[in-house]
Formats: sequence, structure tokens, C-alpha cells
Amino acid sequence: MEKELPNTAAFQDEFTSSLLDSTEEVEEGHYLLESATGGYSMLWPKNAVTDGPPFYQRTGDSFEKILFDEVNEEENYLNSFSTTYSTYGESAIESSLNLLSGSVKYFGEYEKIEAGKNRIYYAKSVEPLENSTSYRFFGYIVSKDDQKGLEYVFIARCLDKSKPNCDIDAEKEEEKALHYMKSVSFNKDE
Repeated sequence: MEKELPNTAAFQDEFTSSLLDSTEEVEEGHYLLESATGGYSMLWPKNAVTDGPPFYQRTGDSFEKILFDEVNEEENYLNSFSTTYSTYGESAIESSLNLLSGSVKYFGEYEKIEAGKNRIYYAKSVEPLENSTSYRFFGYIVSKDDQKGLEYVFIARCLDKSKPNCDIDAEKEEEKALHYMKSVSFNKDE
């Protein structure tokens, strides 16, 4: 008999559920994504989904890019995520930050945050949209133990800016983004 999958967007989506190891939440509202590269794991919101290529790309054990969204039509918000794993780590931090800066159109300084075995180069920006605002929180997370890194972009914005119930609390969204970044765990090479 087949086990019934949780009634969450992540497990009701065939491609997304293929990426997740367990139907057990590792913390409220989140599953654990153990990367197919074997290089890292991270929290996955229970209502976030992704599609196959081009939203998911992987090259062997050294590169993985995942674009995923969490949509809440009732509360009228969209959280967009983009993560890119590579095996450059801190050795290529300047070029990694330049790539990240170019992709999010940010040209300021990055704050260094020590997070256990990782270091996060973190920044944020606000992009005005017509009748709305897009809040961007992004960072490059590196392992202090080996040459692994994860570019992490989290964007919070209204789904339908014409509806009045779009209320994004930038501080709460930043807390959430930092929690996601700090929860990334790199696996030690054998």
C-alpha cells in the first residue's frame, strides 16, 4: 500500500517531491532538501514548488541551481527563491559576489555573518514596483571547512498588487531569509 503524501504544495507537486527525502517536517512548515549533489542540505518551505529544467539544473556533484516559489493567494504574497550551489567556496568569493551582485542589480557592500561552520556574505535591497515593492535578501554562504558555496536569493513581494490585502513586513521577511540562509548545512567531503 502506498503511503499517503502530505497535503502540501511541495509533496503534491511531482517534481518537487522527488527532490525531498522525507515527508517529515524538520521544523514547523519546512522539509529538508538534501541536495542530489551530496554537498549540502537546506530548509524547503512546505508550500514551495519548483519545476524541472530550466528551473532545476544540475551538473554532477559540483553545481546545482534551483528556482522555487511559495505562493499564498489568500494572503496575496509570493516568495521567490533562487539557490546556486558550487564547489568554489571562499577561494572565489570576489567573483561569486560579483555574479550575485549582477544578478540582483546590487552594487553595495556585503555584511559578513558568522553562522556556525558557515560564513554568510549578506545584503538586501528594495525594488519599487508599480503599486508595490519587492524586498530582496541575498547572500553567498560559504563553508569554513571546505570549498563549497551556495548563492541564496530570497524575494518577497505581493502576488497581485491591485488587491488591498498585500501587507509585507520587511523585518519579518528579513528574519525569515536569514533563518533560511543560516540553516544551510554543507556536508563534509569523505
